[in-house]
Amino acid sequence: MSVIVKPVVTEKMTNLTEKLNRYGFIVDYKANKIQVKKAVEAMYGVTVDSVNTMNYYGKAK
Repeated sequence: MSVIVKPVVTEKMTNLTEKLNRYGFIVDYKANKIQVKKAVEAMYGVTVDSVNTMNYYGKAK
């Protein structure tokens, strides 16, 4: 199972990256914080301090 689906590349996320050194990823909805942390550390070779998660759904049409 691939935990990380894709990085979030938006204007708002770019500003957070520059100012607060935070990055956003779309991940598998079944993944927990520990799995996300390990996946980011393995993929990018960095040390992750903390992970924040958020569930969101598409807009109803």
